[in-house]
Amino acid sequence: MRELNPNLPEQIITKALKKDREARYQTASEVRAELESLKQEIAPKHYARWPAVAAAVVVVGIIVSAAFWFAKRQPTSRDSVPDLKPRQLTTNSSENRVLGGAISPDGKYIAYSDQKGMHVKVIETGETWAVPQPEELNGKDVYWDIASWFPDSTRLLASAHPSENDLSSHGSGALASAEPSVGGLSSRGTSIWIAPVSGGAPRKLRDEAIAYNISPDGSLISFGSNKGRFGDLEIWLMGPDGAQARKLYDTGEDSSLLMYYWSPDGQRLIYSRTDKFGTTVMNRDLKGGPPATLFPPSEMQKIGEDFTLLPDGRLIYPVREPGAIGDTCNYWTMRLDTRTGQTIERPRQLTNWAGYCMGSTYATSDGKRISFVRWEQHITSYVADLVAEGTRILEPRRFPMSESSDAVADWAPDSKSTILVSNRSGHFGIYKQALDKDTADPLVTQGIGRDAHMSPDGKSVIYFGLRENGPWPIKGPEPVMRASVDGGPPQPLFTASPESSLTCARSPSELCAIGEPTEDGKQLTVSAFNPLKGRGAELFRIALGPNNDNWRLNVSPDGTRFAALSSTAGPIYVYDVHGKILQTVRVKGWSHLQTSIWAADGKSLFVTADTRDGTVVLHVDLQGNAHVMWENAGISLETLAHPSPDGHHLEFDRWTMNGNMWMLENF
Repeated sequence: MRELNPNLPEQIITKALKKDREARYQTASEVRAELESLKQEIAPKHYARWPAVAAAVVVVGIIVSAAFWFAKRQPTSRDSVPDLKPRQLTTNSSENRVLGGAISPDGKYIAYSDQKGMHVKVIETGETWAVPQPEELNGKDVYWDIASWFPDSTRLLASAHPSENDLSSHGSGALASAEPSVGGLSSRGTSIWIAPVSGGAPRKLRDEAIAYNISPDGSLISFGSNKGRFGDLEIWLMGPDGAQARKLYDTGEDSSLLMYYWSPDGQRLIYSRTDKFGTTVMNRDLKGGPPATLFPPSEMQKIGEDFTLLPDGRLIYPVREPGAIGDTCNYWTMRLDTRTGQTIERPRQLTNWAGYCMGSTYATSDGKRISFVRWEQHITSYVADLVAEGTRILEPRRFPMSESSDAVADWAPDSKSTILVSNRSGHFGIYKQALDKDTADPLVTQGIGRDAHMSPDGKSVIYFGLRENGPWPIKGPEPVMRASVDGGPPQPLFTASPESSLTCARSPSELCAIGEPTEDGKQLTVSAFNPLKGRGAELFRIALGPNNDNWRLNVSPDGTRFAALSSTAGPIYVYDVHGKILQTVRVKGWSHLQTSIWAADGKSLFVTADTRDGTVVLHVDLQGNAHVMWENAGISLETLAHPSPDGHHLEFDRWTMNGNMWMLENF
């Protein structure tokens, strides 16, 4: 440093070279301030003009030299991108994707779950073994969710979810996913277990509860309970043996709570509250006091509900990239004061990845490694010829031939063109494409929410637009929009209640209808609407039970009947337009029903159902006799089947997800 400027004061050199990093100058501005102070001390009280000018030049030279020396020796800025070291830990296919997992606190093991069960893998050697299924669960269809490791890395905390707890509504990473959901995994029918890593079957701690996390000292387990309309209503704590359970926080029926993480000292919790306005993530002291807001609903529209807190106070979380084609997320980080929960460092981007998203993020106890599920999803549509009176298909072919995610949402009246929902432009939009064409005509390229349908006259597409606070979660009122197939800007028709569903008949019928759950969730109101004029009269109401959170409504092509699937267990009810039950269809030999759509002639239904290994499309007559038409291996977010108006073709989707465990170091 003296070589750069021989006139540099000794005080500056001594402090700059101190061994104690905290005692050194931390910024160039500190060096400048020290030099200014010294200048005042050594300058004479009275001096002529030319000595003052000369002194000023010397001081400026000293400041510039010191700042240059300081900048050359400063460590890399926190805002610069580190040399990240990602490493893939599992190689599951999409037919058996990894659902979630966590790295052990000592960094030696990775525990993960897939459709086959739970597994533990030694990271360095690759040795892997399956966690035995508890005798109580043998023969039962359950999915495992890895919640947390105990601090000594010898035991796992996990939840066993019944298959009817709709896993398909979650992205990889089960609870911690970048893909939001409505309903989904909850405490209903779920049990909490402790599994030893060295061998032996898991031991049950509690029923009707979902495990969240273990405190840093291993003395407390947090869990959720009491399923409400939007999720679990309560956060509880219990001892590591399941004893001394006590309720910590609760909320009303119109919201839900979900816990993410403990602070390193175990004195604070990071958790969220979700209601019709969205999700708010908070940080709260266990001893009491108001919570500190980390992320309001406006920010949670692009943040996955997945957080991990490192010992140094850094909060790491995935953020979805706007404008990217397909799934693209990146990790961001912000630093918290672990004692107060307040933010002390602005958020910054940690990774610069593309083509996938992350969930189920966990860190080792020293904060040097994190594990996560890297996942991506893709929608592929197929069109097949219907034969044997619509009970079988021939020659399924991919349509359209595109690498983007494309789903046929409906058909044009001539059965020669389809209405597509596609992300080919970077955002999901609505397109029209003929079966014999390779290109699609854009109808709506932005502002698409979901549930697109062709109007009965074939002149418009009806769909839900985006709400004011973004597309997720589906809890706020949604605008019903109309777009002309001949072009022009979309027009709003009316605003619908949360979690509503649209359906339209075929010409010559003019009926379109909307099903809207009442605010208390106890009834479904079915009302007519006109694609040009908006809302019409209420037609009838359907009673919804406490478990009817997966209902579907579809009007027959002639507009005279409705098929209503109120739960995955069935049955399918057939109503007339006044709400009278005409028929009850119990699908023989099948459960886990997802959707039901009328065949073109209105004499049967195309039903999709989840299986342990994937999804199937069924042809179901009105007596409940079912025939498998197509099978989709691997858990699907949703599979739909749409018959063409002339009854000659059937479109169906293959919405698949890949998911595998990865590890990241040097972050």
